[in-house]
Amino acid sequence: MARANMPRFSTGQRTQRGYLMLSLSLALIISSLLAVQAWRQERRQDDHKTAEAQALVLKNLRNNYETLLYEVYTDLQAGNAITRNGVTIPFGFAPGQAMAPTVAQLEAMGLGVNGMANGGSYKSLLDAGFVVRQERIPAGCETASLNGSECQITGLICFDRPLRDPKTPVGSVDGEAIGRMMLALGADGGASLTGVAGGQIIGSQGDWEVPNPVAGSPEGVVCSRYGFGSSLFMNFLRVRDSRDPQFQNNVTIARGLHVQENATVNTSCAGRTEGTAVWGESNGNPVWLRCEGGTWVTGNGITYANAGDTCTAEGTFGMTHTGVQLVCSAGNWVIADNKGLRAAAYYGHGSTVPVPTCGPGMTPSAVISAVSASNIIGINNAGNNTGSFQASINASWGITVTGADGTPAGNSATALVLSFCNPS
Repeated sequence: MARANMPRFSTGQRTQRGYLMLSLSLALIISSLLAVQAWRQERRQDDHKTAEAQALVLKNLRNNYETLLYEVYTDLQAGNAITRNGVTIPFGFAPGQAMAPTVAQLEAMGLGVNGMANGGSYKSLLDAGFVVRQERIPAGCETASLNGSECQITGLICFDRPLRDPKTPVGSVDGEAIGRMMLALGADGGASLTGVAGGQIIGSQGDWEVPNPVAGSPEGVVCSRYGFGSSLFMNFLRVRDSRDPQFQNNVTIARGLHVQENATVNTSCAGRTEGTAVWGESNGNPVWLRCEGGTWVTGNGITYANAGDTCTAEGTFGMTHTGVQLVCSAGNWVIADNKGLRAAAYYGHGSTVPVPTCGPGMTPSAVISAVSASNIIGINNAGNNTGSFQASINASWGITVTGADGTPAGNSATALVLSFCNPS
């Protein structure tokens, strides 16, 4: 039987065919690798978006907790129950109490969390819950002041379990997803990081640190802070705020202004900005004070002092703390009504002039301004025979009236004495 003719390939043709097959195989392998890489990249982007979305849930809850905090701040300071939208929560620190309200309670209070999941949905956060912790700071502030008015309130909301990737070895933290969450949460986001002692929650910018509220303080817990010290809260002045707002223009206040600081006039204001005004007291009486030259002085335009106190601006007026007018005279504050002439009267030979009572910073004095008599010349009054008189007052305020030769004048001869209170 005849054998069919079979095509024959030369050695060169067989080699070319082998190269072609190898090229096709490599192309398929490269295409497969690129497809896998693209798939992984797409999955990673999906994970990033899901992680960011999960962080936004935490951020929205954080904002609602802070809204509630704004409204009930004074009640939390005082340790009172809080009420909103007809829902009352007793004061306490346990979950479901005023210092740790649940998401369900926020929803019942009408804080805009309707339909918001009370848990997570990303990887290990699937069906996770939240841990909320609020506290009054500094420690003991609730008893150190009336109704806890010295207390600041700070809050922290966290997922109740760490963020881990189930595809990685057990116990490893999903650092890439945590990083995405920190970007979404901003300055108020924080997490417990690998290698940080005590599992502390560290702020995304490293500028704050708080204890981990999740049992066991595990690594990989994501949180967001709110209240006093948080980035949003920094835009507002708060009860007992210790910061200086440094307003750059006038501030108009519709009602009364209560400045709590109480300084004392004429005491040191060292370390305070020149011109700082505070509410203070002078001899127990309320008065505005300003810091001037390192000393608290009255700031209402009136100088308050005590009679006898030193002063520097000669001729200026002031006031005592009981409303008596003062004048600065010879370096001392003196009562204006007591300064100058106090009495004018005639006194005969041998009389004693009453010494006027002068206030602090004042000294009594007297002068003889005139001498008079009904009979200058008379045989019964030898001291009058010269036709002239001499009068004087001694250190004991005694009066002497004599004739020119020193003979005492008669009883009808008197001296007009003016008594004064003069600055010392």
